[in-house]
Amino acid sequence: MSRKLGDKGFDSYMNYQAFSSDMPVHQINQTQWYLKFEKGLPGFYLKTDDVFQQMPTSTFIVTAERSTIYDFSGWQQQMENYFNLTKEEILCQTNTERVKSLPSTEPLELTSNT
Repeated sequence: MSRKLGDKGFDSYMNYQAFSSDMPVHQINQTQWYLKFEKGLPGFYLKTDDVFQQMPTSTFIVTAERSTIYDFSGWQQQMENYFNLTKEEILCQTNTERVKSLPSTEPLELTSNT
C-alpha cells in the first residue's frame, strides 16, 4: 500500500528486504532498534514482528538512556558513527524537519476575560 501524496507521517516497511534495500542500516546491539537515513535525514526504526516503524528521535533516545531490559551499551557512539553527526546535530536536524512537516494553521485570536 503506497502513501498518500503529501503524507508527512513516519515511514514504515513491511519486511527487512524492503527496509534495507535502498540504504545500509545499522542495528543497535541485539535490540529491536535500527538506524537508517530516510530522505537524507537520520531515522530511527523499531522492529515489531516483520514491520519496521519509524519512531521520533526523542523516543529512541529516551528508550536507549532508560532501558533496563535491552543492551543499549555504546548506543550514542554507534548512532554518531553511523550518521557521522553528533547527537546535538541529529536532534537539530530531525526536530527542525519534523516542525516543517506539520500542517500550518492560522493563529487563533486571543480573547480577554474582562
